[in-house]
Amino acid sequence: MYFVDKFRLAHCLKMEKQTTTIVTTVPADEAALKPLLVSGAVTGGDTAAVKKQRWIYWLIGILFLTTALALVWYLVPEFRVHVEDVPPTFYYFLAAGFLFAMIDGAIGMSYGITSTTFSLSMGIPPASASTAVHISEILSNGIAGWMHFKMGNVNKKLFKILIIPGITGAVIGAYLLSSLEHYSMYTKPVVSLYTLILGSIIFKRAIQAQRAQHAGKKIKRIGLLGFGGGFIDAIGGGGWGSIVLSSLIAGRRHPRFSLGTVKATRFFIAMLSSLTFVAALSHVHWDAVLGLVIGSAVASPIAAKVSNKISAKTIMMAVSIIVIAASIKSIYSFVFKIL
Repeated sequence: MYFVDKFRLAHCLKMEKQTTTIVTTVPADEAALKPLLVSGAVTGGDTAAVKKQRWIYWLIGILFLTTALALVWYLVPEFRVHVEDVPPTFYYFLAAGFLFAMIDGAIGMSYGITSTTFSLSMGIPPASASTAVHISEILSNGIAGWMHFKMGNVNKKLFKILIIPGITGAVIGAYLLSSLEHYSMYTKPVVSLYTLILGSIIFKRAIQAQRAQHAGKKIKRIGLLGFGGGFIDAIGGGGWGSIVLSSLIAGRRHPRFSLGTVKATRFFIAMLSSLTFVAALSHVHWDAVLGLVIGSAVASPIAAKVSNKISAKTIMMAVSIIVIAASIKSIYSFVFKIL
């Protein structure tokens, strides 16, 4: 027994010596450690684990999308007819969805407003345009919200305050807009006026991007903000992030927790709005829906890598000008018709 203990002691001393030698040979300088951290040599394979986790998220997303498409295929005959005879507009919306998702990935906003403006310019009625935008946002916001939750960026108390009023406002807005689908000639300029206002807000933010922003008074009526944000988002096809997130941050709420919570609630807003639109509308432009869904899904993993190479201020300026010009054109067309 004595010899066994002595052998174990000698073995432990030997291992301790080897460990000490390894540690002392690792460069202490941060610049020297950086290549090792990037390669994963020091982190013990953390990079591989992160990549594996990302692949799991994307597989879950693809599985969800496939299941959703299969259900729609068997339950909605109109959808099946569109797939069998793909119209040219599908490819336009496919390219648009890809482009707008890239822009959203670069500046963190404007997907809804750009998609809605494009849909209106293509002759899609406001309710159908909002339907296409919200269905295409379900998958991307679901993944984003889940990742924010896993990273601890979701404020549960803020989530509970926002979610019910937000869903209520979104469902009411979606039902109202669907009921007015037969009067799309008159609702279209109203929605275009809304997109014009949001385009102006984006333009203003682009100008003020480099200026210091002073926090305003702390926002208290968050439930009312959620209801208004959900209602306007459903009516105009976008604005939940622009209205709710900007108001929370301006109201001295923590930016990281505000962003994570708004992204998490956005999934439910998009889901319930889409279900309301599909149930209330007699006709859904599935070519626009599918184009935006597939285009934005393909762009999502690429957008993160490209975002760091393009100036966010430049993109915001370009987006605001395009949205403002398209909105003015739509309003001008309406005024010209009635005169």
